Amino acid sequence: MRKKILCLLSLFFIFSLLMGDEISDTQKRLEKIQKDLQEMEKKATQTSQKKKTTDVQLQTTLKEKQKVELEKKKTEEIFKQKQQELTKVSTELKSVDEQVRELKTLQNNQLNLLLRLRINSSTTKIKPKEEHCLTAMTAQTREKLNQLGDVQVVLSEEKKEVGKEVTVVKSDLYAKTNLSKKLNTTVKTLETQKKQLTKEEQKLQNQIAQLRKDAAQLEALIASLTAKSKASGEISEAYKNSFKSIAWPLRGKIIRNFGQETRSYGTSVISNGIDIAVPEWTTVVASDDGEVVFSGPYGGQGKLIIIDHKNGFFTVYSYNNELLVSRGAQVKKGQPIAKSGMTGSASEPCLHFEVRKDGKAVNPLAYLE
Repeated sequence: MRKKILCLLSLFFIFSLLMGDEISDTQKRLEKIQKDLQEMEKKATQTSQKKKTTDVQLQTTLKEKQKVELEKKKTEEIFKQKQQELTKVSTELKSVDEQVRELKTLQNNQLNLLLRLRINSSTTKIKPKEEHCLTAMTAQTREKLNQLGDVQVVLSEEKKEVGKEVTVVKSDLYAKTNLSKKLNTTVKTLETQKKQLTKEEQKLQNQIAQLRKDAAQLEALIASLTAKSKASGEISEAYKNSFKSIAWPLRGKIIRNFGQETRSYGTSVISNGIDIAVPEWTTVVASDDGEVVFSGPYGGQGKLIIIDHKNGFFTVYSYNNELLVSRGAQVKKGQPIAKSGMTGSASEPCLHFEVRKDGKAVNPLAYLE
C-alpha cells in the first residue's frame, strides 16, 4: 500500500512538472506571436503613413500638373498670337519692300528719261510743260519712297521686337512642356507606389488578423493549461485570494498604458502591459514571491524575465540591460532581479512590465501597490 502511495505521488509530481513545462512553452509561443503582432502592427502603421504621404504628394502633384497645364495652354495661345503678329508684320514688310523696289525702278526710269530729255534739249524741241510734268512725277516718286522707307524702318523694328517676344514665349512654352512631362512621370510613379502600398497594407492587415487569431487561440490554451495545473494541485491555495497588492518593479513615469491604442488608418497597437520610463541600469525588483520560469534574450522583448507566482499569476519584465537571476531561481518580493535598459524593440530607456492572470494579460495598475 505504501509503495502504491509513493508511486502515485511520483506520478503526480511528474505530471505537475510536465504541465508546468507545457504552460511555460505555450507562454513562450504566445509571447513570440504577440511580439510578431506588435512588429506587424508597427509595419502596418508605417505603411499607412507612407500611403498617406504618397497620397498627399500625389494630390499636390496633380494640382501642380493641372496648374501647369492651364499655364501651358495660355502660353500656347500667346505663342500662337505672337506668331500671327510676326507673320502679319513680315507680310506687311515684304509688301513694303516690294513697293520700294518697284518705286526705285520707276524712279530710275524717270530720272533716266529726264536726263535724256535734258541732254537732247538742245537738238530736240521739248515742251517745257512735259519736262515740268516729268520732274513733278519724279519728285512724287521720291516722296513716296521716303514715306515707304519710314514705314519700312518701323516695320523692321516691329518685326524685330515681335521676333524677340516669340523667342521668349517659345522658351517659356518649352519649359512648361518639359515640366508637364516631368509631372506626368511623377504622377505615374506616385500612382504605382500608392497601389503597391495599398496591396502591402492589405497584406499586413491580413497577417495582423491571423496573428490576433493565433494569439487568441494560445491565450485560450494557456488558460486551459493553467486550469489543469490548478486542478492538479500545482497552484497553491493562495490563488483563491489572488495577489491583490504587488510591489512596483521600479518607479518612473508611465509612457505607455495597458490596452489597445488606436492609430491612423484604422490600425491599432496592443500593449499587454505598461512601459515605465527610467534611466538605464535602474534596479528592477520582483513584484512578489515566485519562481523564475524564463530568463534570457527574447526577440523584441530584449532581455526578459518571467516569474511564476504559483497562484495563477505571472509577471513579465522586458527591455533589461542585465539579468540578475536565472531560470529556476526562487525570488522574494522586492528582490533585485535585473537592471533596466533599452534592449529589444524599446525606443527609449524603460521597463516593460506585464501581469498575467490564468495566462491572460491584465492591467498591472489594478494590482500595483
